[in-house]
Amino acid sequence: MPVQIHTLRANDDSAAAAIFAQYSQDQPDFDAAHRAQFGAIEGAISATQQLGRLPLWEEYTKLNGYGRNMGPTPKRAMNDVRTKGNFCRFYAYLAATLAPAAIIEVGAAFGASGMYWLAGLKTAKSGTLYSSEPNPEWHPIAQENFDLVSDRNCLTLGTFEDNVSVVEAPAQIALIDAIHTGDFVRQQFDLIQKIAAPGALVLFDDINFSDDMKTCWAEIADSSDWTGVWTLGRRVGVVELR
Repeated sequence: MPVQIHTLRANDDSAAAAIFAQYSQDQPDFDAAHRAQFGAIEGAISATQQLGRLPLWEEYTKLNGYGRNMGPTPKRAMNDVRTKGNFCRFYAYLAATLAPAAIIEVGAAFGASGMYWLAGLKTAKSGTLYSSEPNPEWHPIAQENFDLVSDRNCLTLGTFEDNVSVVEAPAQIALIDAIHTGDFVRQQFDLIQKIAAPGALVLFDDINFSDDMKTCWAEIADSSDWTGVWTLGRRVGVVELR
């Protein structure tokens, strides 16, 4: 089932609006053409799931107002944190269609969504995925998964905030998918806007994660600063920068 794209608003000069409108027509053929690649990625995801639950980054235990009870020693497995397949296939479509010089991913986790971004870049035969993962136990797993798909990746061990300078080209796509609190998301979004290309798409994962994230997304979505605003299902918010 393709991801459901809901338009909140889009200006007449929105380039993304046409791409989003076209997706429902392109999706069956795109998925069919990439069936082998997507199958291999899902195989890697299944293999990573077999590693079991591994500790979250230690900074999660220090958060206040996170919106979820983490417990003293929180752990997660691949399937606990991965983005669903229909969203991931849409990410691959975006990368293949836009052929961006740079994609920014804030929060690689075990590498599920990053593998799909890379599949799209591989199809486009251009661009680099700049991703970051501060968890030293998760980082090498994500790196191995990325390399299974393409070498068009630069995965940093550390936070995006501390490694912005790694990104070497203006980003046309960015996914914010790390710590789901308004304070972190706003800071990361501000940094992305400074290095993003005009018209870049910025995606916000888990916009309904908590009341705090709902408020954060509502504030962003209500701003008149953007060329367009969409949601993907109930999970992801998207803005098109001017």
